[in-house]
Amino acid sequence: MVSRVRKANKFVALLSLKPAQLMVTSFFFAIGMGAILLMLPLASASGEKTSLVDALFTATSATCVTGLIVKDTASHFSFFGQTVILCLIQIGGLGIMTFSVSLALLLGKRLQMQRQIVMQDVLDQETLFNVKDLILFIVKMTVFFELIGAFVLFFIWQGRFESKLVTAYYALFHSVSAFCNAGFSTFTDSLMRFSKDIWTNVTIMALIVLGGLGFTVVKDLFDSLRRKKAFRFRVQTKIVLIMTLLLIVVGAIGFYLLEVYHSLIGLGTKDKILVSLFQSTTSRTAGFNTCDISGLSSATIFMIMILMFIGGSPGSTAGGIKTTTLAVLAAAVASGFRQKEESELYRRTIPFEVVRKAFSVFLISLFIVAAFFLLLLFIEQERFPGLMFEAVSAFGTVGLSTGATALLSQKGKLV
Repeated sequence: MVSRVRKANKFVALLSLKPAQLMVTSFFFAIGMGAILLMLPLASASGEKTSLVDALFTATSATCVTGLIVKDTASHFSFFGQTVILCLIQIGGLGIMTFSVSLALLLGKRLQMQRQIVMQDVLDQETLFNVKDLILFIVKMTVFFELIGAFVLFFIWQGRFESKLVTAYYALFHSVSAFCNAGFSTFTDSLMRFSKDIWTNVTIMALIVLGGLGFTVVKDLFDSLRRKKAFRFRVQTKIVLIMTLLLIVVGAIGFYLLEVYHSLIGLGTKDKILVSLFQSTTSRTAGFNTCDISGLSSATIFMIMILMFIGGSPGSTAGGIKTTTLAVLAAAVASGFRQKEESELYRRTIPFEVVRKAFSVFLISLFIVAAFFLLLLFIEQERFPGLMFEAVSAFGTVGLSTGATALLSQKGKLV
């Protein structure tokens, strides 16, 4: 048996797959295994087998930390099924290759040069010098924030559920889901029951933001504090922090103005602001909701689609075109208005190659969303707003839904 495993390992090594190919292969493997486990009768609350398409959809959504669902996580899946989903979220959030390499390091295995080169490419690092340290930092950072978040939520939710064990489970699940920007919830109404709970909202928002900043930015923040040189950050860190804050504030103001006489009617001023802030924060990356998304105005739906399309930051668990891409595009447009040949950010010239890549990412992303939206229209023959929203949500791995995803046909779910 051991010799067979060794031969298999040698065979895999001989494949010499590129980092991108390894990532895709690893994700397919995780999704496949997750789907098989979710199809088991043990994984459903009713004891019945979940269909292949629904299990595959759920496993894909969890591994890709998307959050879109076709079966209610709270009512359809058992504790075992929810645990499988939680594990897939964690693996997908860390990145399968990062997860596997960190596991090998924890088991005391040395990181071979070939694997270091692969991880250098995956983590987008220019040198091999700190690849091992960076991987360990990512894992430690993830576990640290998730445990802190779980502890805070456990303290806040004391006495709200039938036992402390159940409370601890809910707290851990939502902490991991929030930090990994997955948006899965063990509550049938997502987080709507906590729409007026400021501490739950603040905790979840903090986890979402930290998970959406990217590990390189968080590491830079840690290093800055350790050096006792506050606000001495890398240019990318400054861009990410400013863009994140700007998008949250602008999104919150937009949501408030568009919904103040619509879905926010009946709430006090503080609660209206809280809901607006939360939905602005979660709309770019996570997919939790404290209000009924299907009840929002068309203008708000369109604004949320823009936020979902932008997404989070590089090196994070979030999707979208990324905040840095938006910043480069904005700088390029601004330089065009000023009739300057070169684009600048923080008094530094942006190489033309970077600008070209940013425009390429933007246009290709638009094409992908449009293509899959048209395909969904052809398959489902559904109205425009609902399917467009679901398509953008899936592309940005956000998970917000107007309810259309659960009503899709088998072919629509596969798309």
